[in-house]
Amino acid sequence: MRHHRKIRIEGTDLPGIVNKCIRNGILLKDLRYKDQLESTVEVKDDDYRRLKKIAGHSYRMTTISEGGTIPFLNKIKSNIPTIIGAFLLGALIFYQGLFIAEIRVDGYRSITEAEIRQTLADAGLEEGVRKPGNYDNIKAALYENHRKITWVSIYEDGRSIRVNIAEAGKAEEAKEKDMTPAHIVASRSGIIEKITPLQGNARAQKGDYVNKGDILISGRYKYQSTDYSKGDGFFYMYSHAEGKVLAKVPRQVTFYMQKAQPSEKLTGRSIPGLYIRIGDMQIDTAKIMNRYKVSVRRETVLIDLVRPLPLKISFVEVRETEAKKRRISPEKRKAVTEAAIRQYKREEMTRGEEIVSYDIAFSETENLIIADVFMEVLEDIGEERKIDMKNEEKSEKDR
Repeated sequence: MRHHRKIRIEGTDLPGIVNKCIRNGILLKDLRYKDQLESTVEVKDDDYRRLKKIAGHSYRMTTISEGGTIPFLNKIKSNIPTIIGAFLLGALIFYQGLFIAEIRVDGYRSITEAEIRQTLADAGLEEGVRKPGNYDNIKAALYENHRKITWVSIYEDGRSIRVNIAEAGKAEEAKEKDMTPAHIVASRSGIIEKITPLQGNARAQKGDYVNKGDILISGRYKYQSTDYSKGDGFFYMYSHAEGKVLAKVPRQVTFYMQKAQPSEKLTGRSIPGLYIRIGDMQIDTAKIMNRYKVSVRRETVLIDLVRPLPLKISFVEVRETEAKKRRISPEKRKAVTEAAIRQYKREEMTRGEEIVSYDIAFSETENLIIADVFMEVLEDIGEERKIDMKNEEKSEKDR
């Protein structure tokens, strides 16, 4: 595109200037007369200079606009700061769109939002991290850690991530009640703490010691018939026993710990530094300069933002330490064992089970301390066992 101008010509003899242009080979395009004293026309930039010489002082010429490659490049050159700013702003908007600003969780009922968010974080999905694009592993983690979840949907909504779940609900239709004759028997040995028969006759009471298989709630009733045609003897009726039986059950759990546990002592030497994270780019000056064999790190967060762009700036201090081993004290080994008991309760015991009491017996080997924990656990030991009515009646006759 050649350089051209659109100009306004003002003067008293407009046809005269047009005739001069024709004689001198000056090409006029889009010539328009506004009135007898003013017209507009488009000419090439080279012809514009010749036209000014021909017109002299008899006409006034004003450039209305310019077109072509050179004016375009000049316009770009004069607006370089604006163009660079617009480019950087666009790059910033694009880059921040790669990161998660917010996670919304919907659909949970019995599972808490905190539990779901912890599972998401453990799987690598949290505010401030880059969008993974593929969420299959996140869904798999939710299914694996929360058995009640039956459906998961994860999708992106701008910089937000929407996590929708559905939990398994209780059946709305009542199930037909099982009427098969059955006893409630002990699933394991223990001392009865509380027995609550909902249907059937209790065969044990608080304080009784029962063995595995003993009948706790009987589904058999003895009654005397009022039908004189059958006689006035005793008869038996069978039902499906129901109820709850809480008993103290002994358990033994063994934990192991090292006799000498590692400890760290500060030498007094340290390296200060800065940790800067912008998006997924990180700079850690203390880590670069750290030459200590053993050290501990302290971090004081100065700035921690998710919007408009993930940004974290922290003051870091790396302190040199000396690693030593120190024999564990009796108070420490007891505290470690009690912490292990609490963890055992969280991870191994089912809901409703409770540790009533426990005793700890410590023993030692060359390198280890062994903690044998003897516990009394309160649990429901009742389980159903179908009644073999023929054998029960035969056993009664044999008595």
